[in-house]
Amino acid sequence: MPSETSFHLFTSLRYDPLLLGSDENSQPWLNFIAPSPFYMLIYHRDRMLEAAQHFDFHAVAKKLEDGIALHNDLLRKVKTYVEGGEKDEPLKLRILYDRDANMTVEFMHLPPVPLSTLYPPSLNPPNSPPTPPHPAKPKESPFTPSPLTGGALLLGPTDALPAQTSTQPPIPTPPEWVLKLDTAPTPSTPFTLLKTTHRSFYDASRARALPQNPLGQAYTEVLLYNEVDELTEGSMTSLYFFRGGRWVTPPVGVPAGEFTSSTLKTGAKGKKGGSDLGIGDGEGEEEEASTEDEGELRRPFAGRWGHSVRSAKVGAGGQRGTSRRWALKRGFCMEEPVSKGTVSVGEGAWVSNGVRGFGFGRVVG
Repeated sequence: MPSETSFHLFTSLRYDPLLLGSDENSQPWLNFIAPSPFYMLIYHRDRMLEAAQHFDFHAVAKKLEDGIALHNDLLRKVKTYVEGGEKDEPLKLRILYDRDANMTVEFMHLPPVPLSTLYPPSLNPPNSPPTPPHPAKPKESPFTPSPLTGGALLLGPTDALPAQTSTQPPIPTPPEWVLKLDTAPTPSTPFTLLKTTHRSFYDASRARALPQNPLGQAYTEVLLYNEVDELTEGSMTSLYFFRGGRWVTPPVGVPAGEFTSSTLKTGAKGKKGGSDLGIGDGEGEEEEASTEDEGELRRPFAGRWGHSVRSAKVGAGGQRGTSRRWALKRGFCMEEPVSKGTVSVGEGAWVSNGVRGFGFGRVVG
């Protein structure tokens, strides 16, 4: 079991040939090369880089400056894996770095999902009351959610799903997640904020709190909270709750004394295929970094994860989720503390991560 003195930095991301047809996945703030089969690779790189800076993995930080090289290296490893007799289909890539910047990639096959699971057009409120029809409007048949949207998302008039040929079987609807509140707090540390192989606290949380889910562990999640009873994250997902007429996600926090504006600006400007590390628009090397936070109404911090420097009680949460960062950027949610006491049995909530995308679930007793 990796310890606080012996661990690797890592991230898990989705490789999916379906993403080659996604305009959203080809956006320059999500991938170094377009089109790309990697799900939000820039956000994964940025997260690993922040962890490398904090834990003094200097060789890793240097290597991660070259985003295009990272993309091409991963593509070569996937090609080698497929040429070894595997199908070219969705894969989970677990990317690990040791302190000397040696990269290891582990592969696991994934079930297919529609693009609307990876890039949903919106997050709809749970249990929305139906709008009564106008008396003059002819009666219509009840609306049935499309199975391609997971039953919880609606497509607008300008939204579209990828066309499927007659020879392609329909992609099955992802099941609803089963969510269970933890029975004890998980104290916030740099290891709860930054992704490493030191993850024993997640194993402990799942062991004590999770129910048996007939759908299997892949769609079962525990909701973690910190020492002051504020939700932080799931054991493998970011969380979204409907509060005050909108979706909110718990603040992720900042390790004490780390990630100041100057920290994130260092080496951040477009070198060797690198992104802007999420802090600006990458328009040129002399451009000043933006101080806007995604999902925030204020501008206190030059990060792009929605996190802000607040009191000791607020803002010390979970991992810097890549899909969470995308949802904040798209305006699907706001960052706001969620008290453990406000979570109720039967409540609907969204979860997301960089492998399975977005899914809807319900809290069980």
